[in-house]
Amino acid sequence: MQALHEPAGEGAETISTEVAQQAVQWWMTLRGAPASASASARQRAAWQQWRAQSPVHEAAWQRIESVGQQMAGISLPLARATLAGPHAQRRRRSVQLLVGLVVAGGSFALLRQTPTWRAWAADEVAALGEQRRLALPDGGAIVLNTGSAINIRYDSAQRVVQLVRGEILVQTAADAQRRPFIVETALGSVRALGTRFTVRERDAGVSVEVLQGAVMLTPAQAPQAAQRLQAGEQGMFTSLRAQSTGALDEAAGAWADGMLVASRMRLDDFLAELGRYRRGRLGCDPAVAHLLVSGAYPLADTDRVLAALTSALAVEVHFFSRYWVMVRPA
Repeated sequence: MQALHEPAGEGAETISTEVAQQAVQWWMTLRGAPASASASARQRAAWQQWRAQSPVHEAAWQRIESVGQQMAGISLPLARATLAGPHAQRRRRSVQLLVGLVVAGGSFALLRQTPTWRAWAADEVAALGEQRRLALPDGGAIVLNTGSAINIRYDSAQRVVQLVRGEILVQTAADAQRRPFIVETALGSVRALGTRFTVRERDAGVSVEVLQGAVMLTPAQAPQAAQRLQAGEQGMFTSLRAQSTGALDEAAGAWADGMLVASRMRLDDFLAELGRYRRGRLGCDPAVAHLLVSGAYPLADTDRVLAALTSALAVEVHFFSRYWVMVRPA
């Protein structure tokens, strides 16, 4: 398989997102063309007319054809779904991926190295604002939090869940083959010792909360620094160290039930957490950042949560647009 490395400099066409979307839609339409010869002929005539309208259209088509050829040569769930006509959620992800590739010049090999690609290509994904529940092959269960992605890799030797992005809650099950259960992250791993626990990527490292049982945290570059956590404890690890960070908050794992629970949480911290469940920017004026928030709030309706804040605190919510919101003093 030959990768496409189209130059981005002189001679390369600049393709807008709109034109890239048109090219992707034509590509998917032609792949699913109806059996009727007359309908197929009409589609192909319209497609040829679209290509002839502009050199940019033709360049976009050449890129999507090259990307399609490259995706046909790889074995990934997203690639197979893209080429085989995915259901609604997979189709949206596929279109986004293909449009990005066309705009970027079709450099598929480079895109595969990015975190964005790894999330797009993951086995299971939760959308923004979604908590998604899955049954695991061994009878266990997993919940993906907002904007999270995982791969599931079970074999004869071990059971592995790779956390590609975000946060998960895991409930392990007894395994007849006695295979270890491991959550892998970019910084290290979490080995379950018959347990229920959460794992979350953070800026400073990976945080773990143990709700039942126990886990072993192992930094990727310092396995000798492994740290055991018991039920009721939380911890953090980087690639070089692991540590217990104290007792669990009473509301640990509440997000899996669709709730954001706060107990005297600073308003800026509360809004930062709430912002994970909605698109755009959710800001906090420094003048009210210190105000304290308590209560249980439904994550399915973040606008309702913001409205509730105005009743509990001396603040106002300013909607500059649907995707730019600021909380300010009343």
